[in-house]
Amino acid sequence: MIDPIDQQLAGLIFTSSEVRSNFEILCDDLGSRFAGTEEETRAAVFLKEKLIQYGLSAVHSEPFAYNGWTRGDARLTVVKPWSRELKCLSLPMSPPGKVQGAVIDLDRGAPEDFERQTEILRGNIALVNIANPVSSGRWIQRIEKYNRSVLAGASAFIFMGNEEGYGAVTGALGFNRWGLIPGIAVSRETGLQLKRLLRRGDLQIQLETTDQQVSKTSWNVIGDIASTGGGDTAEMVAFGSHYDAHDLAQGAHDPTSGLVACLEATRALSLHKEQLKRPLRVILFGVEELGLIGAQAYVDTHQADLDRTRFLLNLDGAGGPTEKALFLYGQDTRGYFRAIADQFDDEFIVDMDVSPMREPEHISADHYPFMAAGVPAGFMRDPGLSISTGFYHTAHDTVDKIRVIDMREAAFLAAQLIWRIANDDHWPFTRLSLAERQKQLADYEWSEVCHVEAEVEKLRTEMGGNLS
Repeated sequence: MIDPIDQQLAGLIFTSSEVRSNFEILCDDLGSRFAGTEEETRAAVFLKEKLIQYGLSAVHSEPFAYNGWTRGDARLTVVKPWSRELKCLSLPMSPPGKVQGAVIDLDRGAPEDFERQTEILRGNIALVNIANPVSSGRWIQRIEKYNRSVLAGASAFIFMGNEEGYGAVTGALGFNRWGLIPGIAVSRETGLQLKRLLRRGDLQIQLETTDQQVSKTSWNVIGDIASTGGGDTAEMVAFGSHYDAHDLAQGAHDPTSGLVACLEATRALSLHKEQLKRPLRVILFGVEELGLIGAQAYVDTHQADLDRTRFLLNLDGAGGPTEKALFLYGQDTRGYFRAIADQFDDEFIVDMDVSPMREPEHISADHYPFMAAGVPAGFMRDPGLSISTGFYHTAHDTVDKIRVIDMREAAFLAAQLIWRIANDDHWPFTRLSLAERQKQLADYEWSEVCHVEAEVEKLRTEMGGNLS
């Protein structure tokens, strides 16, 4: 039997013009909303006004400081065997600098590739593919490849795309930490050209970046849907998405498709708050792309609220034209959510992701600080998503790639989940105790990637570099 609330939510979501309107305003009018830009500031105002319009209470913006970055021109010039400038772009958090040296091909950047090339990499320029090493058994993320280049003494870092026709793939070189050596991105085509030149003999290039590293302020936009249906109001359910994207494009899929789904779920649930047993909190996070900084700021300043938060649902990018899945983090809540998914007339995958506590937080997303703080969390996303393929973090992540129907589906699924968590009088989970969280953190700090990052921070101190 179909739950009447599902019919009501579906009617609101699938017949509304708000989804298309919000999506086009955020992408076409407000652009990438990259951290530190005027568009980001305008987006925060727009989102605050939307939450007020949708009837939320206690709507406000919470400022937080972070290590920001402003893009400058980047130049990659082949010096030998001939002289020519090739297209490139700086990677966020790259420092300004000008270096010249030989290019050392590290293929996909497996740890053993760095060990094998360490002697010749010092003072030269690392070329690394975005694709994951087949032999690694885990994800070797961009920042780990960059950090290993730094520790090996490379003078600069080139990050090569792996998909034809999409251009360079952007992404931060350090999350809330400025980089120590210049880093640029090139397309697959440019990367292959460099590899061809390498096969012919010695390849020398000059690389120059002119970016600015500056301290900045951003905002989390927060509002509550107060329950008026009785029940235990000491507990609440939180959900949200970040609103900043990388400055190459509109960030239509990542994050705007999920941000719009979040807004639509908010609107629909607010119109039925008289039937909610527990309040909801909507959190629209700033500066995710430079390190989950807004999410971490919320966790740091809302410890008392975390104690009463049943669940955090992250909708970042959830409205893409793909399969819908709920990946769970922290406590194993699969049985609970699979039982809920069985009630949906939809193909909705529920699974568990245990990797983030083995790897650094920057390979995850805004749910990570909540999970690390002991709050059960989930991330609605495509189960087959790969960051090394498609238009992810490229100039092609634009409005035309996303269908309104997919954002509506994500909004409806999210609203169904949130409704059931909030109205369940027998919610079986609680926040992990302090002792449990400390053990979790200790296990995490033993990971190989965290060891690499710790070594980079030691080097940063020795160099008198910029500390976060």
